[in-house]
Amino acid sequence: MERLKRFFSEEAMTLIEVLIALALFSTFIIAFMSGQGGNITTSIRFKEELKLKDIAEVILNEQMIEPPEVKTIAGEVEIDPVSSRDFKTFEDDENFEYAINTYKIAIPDFDKIVAGAGEEQSQEEKQNQSTQKLIYNKFKENMEKLVFQIIITVRHKASGQVYDLSTWFYKDGTVELGI
Repeated sequence: MERLKRFFSEEAMTLIEVLIALALFSTFIIAFMSGQGGNITTSIRFKEELKLKDIAEVILNEQMIEPPEVKTIAGEVEIDPVSSRDFKTFEDDENFEYAINTYKIAIPDFDKIVAGAGEEQSQEEKQNQSTQKLIYNKFKENMEKLVFQIIITVRHKASGQVYDLSTWFYKDGTVELGI
């Protein structure tokens, strides 16, 4: 009896108590480790995104010093899908590549803007509209000569993560006001 009493002593932990403690401890460890793993993964992704942003800003600064020529025709504003852009490897880091695309500004025709205007117009209103159209067409012509958009796309080769940076550039040029 003494032997059984010592075996079932209340001072010692039973096997079930040990298993419950292990289950609680393992649940805590799993939650903690998955949280830390998620934080590490997110930090790595943000580190790559910051590197992509820095590279895009370096390329943008280079483009500000020597602006590219706009090769698109007037009014063409469709942006190419990322896969069809001509990517070049970044000189300072072989793991990154970039593409530079330029687009002219697209301004709609005057007739499309005022198409909803009333059908019946007096002679004076028609004359005012023709003057407005002349001024608008000069504005459109000059804006298409002077303003264009540049989009810089930087891609990480290993992960495929992409970062786009877009801005408007103003060309140096003369404006014709011959109205």
